[in-house]
Amino acid sequence: MSSNMVTTEKCWVWTEKAVSINSYGKSVGSPVWDRYRKEAPAHWLKDGLIEEAGQETFPAGQAAFDF
Repeated sequence: MSSNMVTTEKCWVWTEKAVSINSYGKSVGSPVWDRYRKEAPAHWLKDGLIEEAGQETFPAGQAAFDF
């Protein structure tokens, strides 16, 4: 891993911020492009464009169930 890349054991997915900037070929929570699924540029994570799969955020007071 190079210092300007971040890795994950799951996969990287697009965030709402990334989709709002450019929605072409993206949807919130969908995996990033194949070549970046496990190792992606660190600035994407820093800028809030990607997150690790399974890191769901919920509004305050919102219940979440995993059946």
